[in-house]
Amino acid sequence: MFDFFKNRRRDTIIRETFPAEWLDYIRRNVSHFAVLSETERAQLLDDLRVFRAEKSWEGAGGLVLTNEITVTISALACLLTLGLPNHNDYFREVSAIIVYPAGYRVTETRQANPAGVLQTGESWRLGEAWRGGPVVLSWADAKAGGTGAAGGSNVVLHEFAHKLDMEDGTAEGTPVLHGAAQYDEWHRVMSAAYARLRARLYWRYRGMDDDLVLDAYGATDAAEFFAVATEAFFERPRALRRCWRDLYAVLQGYYRQDPAARTVRFLRGVARAERPLWRGD
Repeated sequence: MFDFFKNRRRDTIIRETFPAEWLDYIRRNVSHFAVLSETERAQLLDDLRVFRAEKSWEGAGGLVLTNEITVTISALACLLTLGLPNHNDYFREVSAIIVYPAGYRVTETRQANPAGVLQTGESWRLGEAWRGGPVVLSWADAKAGGTGAAGGSNVVLHEFAHKLDMEDGTAEGTPVLHGAAQYDEWHRVMSAAYARLRARLYWRYRGMDDDLVLDAYGATDAAEFFAVATEAFFERPRALRRCWRDLYAVLQGYYRQDPAARTVRFLRGVARAERPLWRGD
């Protein structure tokens, strides 16, 4: 019964004409949209409308929410689930999306030493994902990531990757996969890639390796490694496929998308469009 009403409500949402100004926001702020196929674009436009309507949105730090903000963030979040089965049923536990104008400070308590002494201080954040709770984002950084102006970082993809990781109730770097064989392959490849990143960081600090592709923050723990790897999978797919082939393959198997091939097809299309017309073409 609940599914019947949910599906009917969703059908009503996607039957409405897509607002022209929303499409302008996506074309300006979501660089991935340009490389999607027509079928993928149509699905993303449907998915983001359902996502946007079903989430609670809050502005923080004086930010007044606009359609540009909610549409852009929704499109980026839905990019992750574009190839997943039942793609509209992910992120159910996202109770709210809280958006600050830019990076923000939070007060936190940390263990200061092995003896267990606690220390309270402030930390600077661009985003965070709470298990069973909200996703918090900096709008300035969300927009920079969406337009490709953040040097391969994308805070929306990062935080919503954490939410995919939390689908099974834990955050240990393994989302809900598609079968036992995939779990075995996932743990083998991800464990090796995580160890490799940590080793590469060791040598990088000695001036021996400067091109990591993966952000160093991925060496924090397995959960951060999955989130950082997800950013690279979508933001630097050809470099990830070239330098971390096994890692790219398991992410491709999970997300059921191939951003590297998608990007190559797009660039070839651009090259053909810009090529001079010679006799015989």
